[in-house]
Amino acid sequence: MEKTERARFIGLGVFLYGALLAGAFVTLIYRRQGLIAPVVDLNGFGRISENLATGKGFSLFGTPTVRRGPLYPFFGALLLELFGASGRPPDVTFFRPLIIANCVIFGLTCVAVWRLADRLFSPRVALLAALLCPLVPQSMRYVGMTEVETLMGLWTVLLASTGLTVVLHPNARSGLFFGLTVAAATLTKPIVMLYPFVLLPLAYLRWRRTKTPVKEWAGACAVALATFAVLLVPWSIRNMEVTHGDFKGISSNGPGEFLRGYVNAQPKYYLLRQNFGGSEPNTEKWDPEANQYEDGLLRAHGLPFFRCGGMDGKYFCDPPIPDGVSVASLEVQKDKIESAEMKRRVLHDPLEFVGKFAVQLVTFWYIVETRSKSLAVGAIAALTLVLAALGARSASRAGVVVWPAVTVLAYMNAIYAAFLAFARYSMPLFPTLVVFAAGGLAWLYERFVVRASPPP
Repeated sequence: MEKTERARFIGLGVFLYGALLAGAFVTLIYRRQGLIAPVVDLNGFGRISENLATGKGFSLFGTPTVRRGPLYPFFGALLLELFGASGRPPDVTFFRPLIIANCVIFGLTCVAVWRLADRLFSPRVALLAALLCPLVPQSMRYVGMTEVETLMGLWTVLLASTGLTVVLHPNARSGLFFGLTVAAATLTKPIVMLYPFVLLPLAYLRWRRTKTPVKEWAGACAVALATFAVLLVPWSIRNMEVTHGDFKGISSNGPGEFLRGYVNAQPKYYLLRQNFGGSEPNTEKWDPEANQYEDGLLRAHGLPFFRCGGMDGKYFCDPPIPDGVSVASLEVQKDKIESAEMKRRVLHDPLEFVGKFAVQLVTFWYIVETRSKSLAVGAIAALTLVLAALGARSASRAGVVVWPAVTVLAYMNAIYAAFLAFARYSMPLFPTLVVFAAGGLAWLYERFVVRASPPP
């Protein structure tokens, strides 16, 4: 069998393995287990998809919204249209096309993991990484929900892969694929928006050291940034139109998340002295406390905190959105008030921000609803991180350029630490971490099993 044909055969097998295991998790485990709430549409991405599919536009609660990135809802709307779900009541089965798509996306993620591990390590490590990817609970956590984490897991691996390519082989083609990937990731979750301005300057230092021709790296940067900007501009224009020029970004609520991070960074939460969430009665929890903080801040400026949410076809706002008032306008007003407070807190007490940042670098990996779950999630994360560090170190010592892929992980950890960081946000990083963890396991096997074995 030729090498190319063999690679295609293995790639297909990896895809089917990942997609089928994801499907088994959704159908056999997710709805029947009791460790996590088996919710499907928690944060309204499915609801927006439904509104798009039924001609109501990119909206929540009857009016346009700027709260979410557009890519996943538009993708979901297309699926609902294609598979005829848009005419039915929005119950759990209503979102089945999106969940099936998540399983397909996860299969593609496993393929991306396999290919990246093959580039950084070896074919055997690549197969090990592909095998491990669905077995890490964090990788599979959101496959059964209409949330962006599963798609972000794919984008994160592709950011590592396309970033590695543009660093090692800078040209218009590699710049184009990197620009497309970072734009797609940003339109899914705008937290990625600054990533090109982190990777490309670091890449420039390498290009300068290796005397890469200016024409090559300049072309790669120009194409990457132009592609990135061109794909973001249409949604920025849309948001300007629905907010009468008051909001130009991809999605709102960044300042609110930033301020909620101060609540998250209290010792009672990061030391697990009390539960972060969950359904236990008479226990203080992070989300109500953060809501109360935001409510006090906004009411001091004449704006109530509209707590909007719901799940699986049942959605609400408390207090109700007044008739004739645009949700988008309320979101922009909220952003303006909280942006001013964000700047005030950072300028008034920069050390407080530094402390919050340092704490959230760690809470990013372990805080979930309860102490016991946090310890379990943190233990898995700690083991994966240690193995990943060993894998990255062994590859680097072998002369492999690993820092472009590591940079993705470091960037995500740092940017969330600056805003709001708990374990949910780290979960899309685990497929990429598994690439390095598989390399770490291979290094341990080589060092402590192969080398320790007596010669025949």
